[in-house]
Amino acid sequence: MGAIENFSCEAISIERRNGVGTLWLDRPEKRNAINEALWTGIVAGLEALESDGETRAIVLAGRGHSFCVGLDLALLGGSGGGASSNSSAKKDGLSGSLSGATANLRQLANTKSIQASITRIAKTSVPVIAAIHGWCIGGGLDIATACDIRIASTDALFGIRETKIGIVADIGTLQRLPKVITAGHVAELAYTGKDIDAARAEKIGLVNDVHADAEATYQAAFEMALEIAANAPLAVRGTKFVLENGEDLTTEQSLLLNGIWTMITTLNSQDLGEAMKAFMEKRTPEFKGR
Repeated sequence: MGAIENFSCEAISIERRNGVGTLWLDRPEKRNAINEALWTGIVAGLEALESDGETRAIVLAGRGHSFCVGLDLALLGGSGGGASSNSSAKKDGLSGSLSGATANLRQLANTKSIQASITRIAKTSVPVIAAIHGWCIGGGLDIATACDIRIASTDALFGIRETKIGIVADIGTLQRLPKVITAGHVAELAYTGKDIDAARAEKIGLVNDVHADAEATYQAAFEMALEIAANAPLAVRGTKFVLENGEDLTTEQSLLLNGIWTMITTLNSQDLGEAMKAFMEKRTPEFKGR
């Protein structure tokens, strides 16, 4: 049995069809709020899809009424950090201080673990398309901004709500959103904590397209993924590699990176030969990713 058939997670489900993998956030009763099972399941699900050898593009979507409502507040309540721990530290002296410090370190470890799971989406070797419906707030927006492409339904709502509850967004939105939309729009959303609808999200470039409902949005994302999957896999992966790794390079450095990839990968690939042969024979190429 393959990685997909063996995959099991209570908060994530995956499937693959025609070269397209779908990773479902699968806590519909909690509107896909992020708990440990979900953030570790994202990593495991992506690794299962990538390792199966047939997935050429991924759709990331949410079961139920929403894409993702952000961090499960039960995690904050049970973290052992914050004001209550500091109060205990004052009362109990050194032992309380040590206990509070331990709780703070535990909370930092949790934050870093969630950050790593979101980064794993961005680092996936094949393109990832977010199909967003309903709430996409807080950690949900972190997940969405880690995807390469975002498509939304008309009922989608987006927001960085952390300032409304007294915290700073810390698992990816403040780092990735400025690469998606302009600084002024980032500042407005981050400082006000307001929600915006799908129409506004499309207007400012947060999403590519808006569709009638969740089903139509998923179908549009799946069809786009099929278009990607039909192309030469090495070329698609190489394009993502250059786009991602060229972000912080000068134009000259990125061009060099691009040229090196072409030299060591593209020019030696069987897919390039197949593309040329298919063109001459006036047929659809059959790419093998080699």
